Amino acid sequence: MRDACFALTALLGATSPLMAETLLPPTVSLEFNPATMKPGGITNLIITITNPNPNTALTGIGGFSVDLSPLNMTSFGIGTSGCSGHSAPNLSSAAAAGSSVITFDPGTELTPGFTCSIPYIIFLAVDAPLGTKYANTSSGISSDNGGTGSPASPAPITVVANAAPQLTETFDDSSIPQFGTTFLHLTPVNPNNGTLTGVAFTDTLPAGLTIVGAGPSCSQGSLNVGTSSFNLIAEPGTNLISFSDGILYPTNPCSVLVQVQGIGLGLQTNTTSTITSTNGGTGDSASASITVFDQVFENGFEQN
Repeated sequence: MRDACFALTALLGATSPLMAETLLPPTVSLEFNPATMKPGGITNLIITITNPNPNTALTGIGGFSVDLSPLNMTSFGIGTSGCSGHSAPNLSSAAAAGSSVITFDPGTELTPGFTCSIPYIIFLAVDAPLGTKYANTSSGISSDNGGTGSPASPAPITVVANAAPQLTETFDDSSIPQFGTTFLHLTPVNPNNGTLTGVAFTDTLPAGLTIVGAGPSCSQGSLNVGTSSFNLIAEPGTNLISFSDGILYPTNPCSVLVQVQGIGLGLQTNTTSTITSTNGGTGDSASASITVFDQVFENGFEQN
């Protein structure tokens, strides 16, 4: 009789109604990539949900959230998800752009044995304090037919200081005739993956040069992080260029284009102040030279 029972069990298999499968609860994990960033930077928070049961879908999964506000972070949407083509949480409603809370409401289904990774694009505030903090789930992930799993292990994110801004300076020409003009390019550079604020520098032209006109130029913003900007003072007929209140995103470089006139003869060496910032410290100054020559007696004879 006992042998007959074993034979019946082998014939029906483990998924037979006579031998009910004990379902395991879903699991959830969190990971920042990269896990080190600078204030005003962007990272990915990867939320991974797994159904550990090889034969049965888990239904009604969800019931947890991730609050990023203690980390001075907000979500800017979802990157390329690994959930395509599978039953998974409703990703579009999990986190609105600009929200600090990512929420998974219960009610969806996850394919048997499937792991679903969802990368959220996360922005760190420009005034975020330095150090290591942790993202946590509010609870374990729940399901209708497999129970509730454990909360995710805390995910560390380390915020380090921004590097100082850099400044480059060039003239379009190496020499110009007296009273001729050329263009001076002043380009502040943000070497970080985060935003620099309060960027500033001044440039007092040498006595042999004067300003004809000037204008700012910043590339268009991207990824919902805005466009770099600054205040510029460069009055025609003067020799002072002032760049202040600069906000520099790493993907949106800016430059100052100044048309200058050579009014004094000889080598004119132009050196800026150091470039400073509120959240990245102080960088170096920049320098460039141009020669203003006498167009009448250049090369020792009168030019026609």
